[in-house]
Amino acid sequence: MSSAIVLPRSALLDAAPVRVTRLEAVRPATAAPVYVYGDSTPFALGVDFIATVRAVVACGVALMKSQHAIDCARARVTDAQEHLLRLNSDLGAMADAVEEALASGGPRQAYVRDVATRVATLTRGTMNNEMRRAQAVLDSAVFRADRTMVEARKSAGVALGDLLARHDLPGATLGTRLFATGDHYGAEVVVGLPCGVRATFDAALPEGHAWRQLRRVRSAREGAMITLPRPVGWLRRRVEPVMVRLDALTVLGASMEGGRGALLLGKSERSGIAHAFDVDFTPAAPRVQWRDADDSSAVDLGPQDAACVVKLLRTIDGATRQLLLGRRAMTEGTLDGRPIGECDPGEVCARLVALVAPDVRQIARRSGAPGELVLRRNVDSGHRDEVFVTNAELLEQVHTLPPSLRRAFASLELDGKPRSPRAPARSLPTYEEISACEFLAVG
Repeated sequence: MSSAIVLPRSALLDAAPVRVTRLEAVRPATAAPVYVYGDSTPFALGVDFIATVRAVVACGVALMKSQHAIDCARARVTDAQEHLLRLNSDLGAMADAVEEALASGGPRQAYVRDVATRVATLTRGTMNNEMRRAQAVLDSAVFRADRTMVEARKSAGVALGDLLARHDLPGATLGTRLFATGDHYGAEVVVGLPCGVRATFDAALPEGHAWRQLRRVRSAREGAMITLPRPVGWLRRRVEPVMVRLDALTVLGASMEGGRGALLLGKSERSGIAHAFDVDFTPAAPRVQWRDADDSSAVDLGPQDAACVVKLLRTIDGATRQLLLGRRAMTEGTLDGRPIGECDPGEVCARLVALVAPDVRQIARRSGAPGELVLRRNVDSGHRDEVFVTNAELLEQVHTLPPSLRRAFASLELDGKPRSPRAPARSLPTYEEISACEFLAVG
């Protein structure tokens, strides 16, 4: 178990997500409508997955447009580099030829040799000027490319953040972090996906919520007591097990992410952490380790004390689950542990599409309407509402991309299906049409 805990953020167990949270567990069962496939068989995820598919495709298209901008910027730099290399080779060969020609013909008069030297010098000077001009073009291309790639990756991050703030994708794990800041709590929500994407969101509890202000342990669990090793004695100091009452301590931090949790307690934020607990929920009986303010070596708590800490942490988590619906701006994103800003948006798109593709294909097979993805929501006895999206609507967005980038969506199997009569008229120009307009405008 990790033993490093520091407020406010990195200390609240930045462990890799564990696929243990079902989407149904994130919200109360009574609040989530039950969905079925078009053939009336149950749909396991229990969410409006049609809205999720729309959002994933829209996000994927935005990511691939960012990827296109990055690819074009890289291509411009590569062209400028190749031009510089060719120019250096061609001008070098020309200068060598001039010098060779000037050196041929045997002995010459002194004034002729002086002219030949000036011609050779002018040739090399002209070559160097052209090389400096080409290098300046390359430097400018690199500068513009860097700026383009920064902006493209920033746009990609915004698109990914918008998607994960509003939709729970298959296999997503959701974790919360609460940390003291001043006289109130700051909060974050961590979303982990099985495809390696992990995002941290700024979050907030609703106005008037009890846990917006700092709370003492007794607010969550009255009479919480555990046995901890403490120094005792005046003349001969020794460490013995002592019963410690937690009621009056302030909750300085709490987090639950997948199979891991953390709880930080102290007299106040100013006085710092007095007790830090790391919780491992993966065993049948959760394990809890304790460390004191001196950050000494971790001590495993006994079953009874561990159960007390686990109940306290779960009570706090239950009281603050509304944070999951309060996701705001994405503050950090990673792909396989690498910052999103250092990854190609196309790779993120491929991971997201692969994550939803099996469910999309299954919905298509069971929709009963060619060219459509259909789910039905049970509203009440004998009444179902249908939610659907046509392949044509999704493909319309995909076709705004260059053909080479559309392959990222191939696993959704949207192509090759008859057009649904319910598909709306096309409103977005394809990439080919946009390029043609740009060509005509230039011409």
